[in-house]
Amino acid sequence: MSVPTSIGAGAEPFVVDAELLAADGDLAARPASKASDIRIPALDGLRGLMTLFVIVSHYYGEVPAGIGVLCVGWTAVLVFFVLSGYLVGRLIIEKMSAGNFLPVFYLRRVCRTFPTYFAASLVILTLLWVFSDAGWVDDPRSFPAWSYLVFAQNYFLIHSESIGAHWLSPTWTLALEEHFYLVAPFLLMLTPRRYWVALMVALSLMGLALRCHGVLHGDLVIAPIALLPTSADVLLAGMILVVLVKNDSIDWARYSLHVRLTPILCMVLTFVLQKFDGSVVGPRFEIFGPFLMSIGASAFILMLVKGAPEAPRFENRVLRFFGQISYSVYLTHLVVLGLMHGLILGGLPDIGTPAQIAVTTAAFPVTVALAWVMTKLLEEPITEWGRGHKWG
Repeated sequence: MSVPTSIGAGAEPFVVDAELLAADGDLAARPASKASDIRIPALDGLRGLMTLFVIVSHYYGEVPAGIGVLCVGWTAVLVFFVLSGYLVGRLIIEKMSAGNFLPVFYLRRVCRTFPTYFAASLVILTLLWVFSDAGWVDDPRSFPAWSYLVFAQNYFLIHSESIGAHWLSPTWTLALEEHFYLVAPFLLMLTPRRYWVALMVALSLMGLALRCHGVLHGDLVIAPIALLPTSADVLLAGMILVVLVKNDSIDWARYSLHVRLTPILCMVLTFVLQKFDGSVVGPRFEIFGPFLMSIGASAFILMLVKGAPEAPRFENRVLRFFGQISYSVYLTHLVVLGLMHGLILGGLPDIGTPAQIAVTTAAFPVTVALAWVMTKLLEEPITEWGRGHKWG
């Protein structure tokens, strides 16, 4: 996108829990009440791979001396959004008939997302205040602190045409996800089932049109998908997919080859758009790039869900580990990198010298260790407490 992907990435990309990572294949053979309790390891692995994409992009690509081909974080952003839409949509469809659906849905989402988010955000805001006079704190035009605490930073991003505090820049995607969580259940609950797909396709096209207007008229100079209306096609792509899968009206096996080729075709078309724009980021890419990539990501997720030959590659234990700690990694990886470069080398992160490469590389295991501790001590216990509140 036109913003560095340091303000992109994950998906609540990074807050998809075990309850949501369930299989859709052979649903007819399972009781409906148990469908969401069966995990798809490949989706864990996909989340882990996208987490690594974000780290590589921010550490080795999106820095002054970075390697351009490693700027793959924007891809991870879009995959995470689609994955989130798919998994959350699936949960809503399966549990919306419960008498206590809305209270339990929102309570579980709060337990899953809020503690780690607020803990990390408050610590980072404190660090920005402590080191406010240091020349190596990349914080040229920060947003009000309260905007991060009420999930309003994406509106400041659009208004100020700035990413705000760099260490907190990834949080706009989480704010967008929280906005999506507020409306997604009602989208399905208040619409007759037979109109679900038609409604979501219409909203997706409306979002694409709004993004087109914003980009062409200069209203969305950076992060065209930072607002809920203009990102509708990306977030709803996953929900459209889950409705099609749940309806079980398509013989997916018959179209297996088409599904497997779709992600490749969408990526090729996206890069063709970049060539027509004459730059890495241009109006065609900003408007249609997310649309094409969301279709490709949906096809890829469907491929994993249906057990395509590529799926076992994503069941790797290493990828699944990074999927498990992805939320905490996402929230902390930039502040770890910034602090280590500032305190050790007295400058901003870069890879232009051997010393800078060494510090950047050392920041990776530090981030992983910190994220693992946060996951085990904060994220998982509170999430499990939230799961104790059962569906009626």
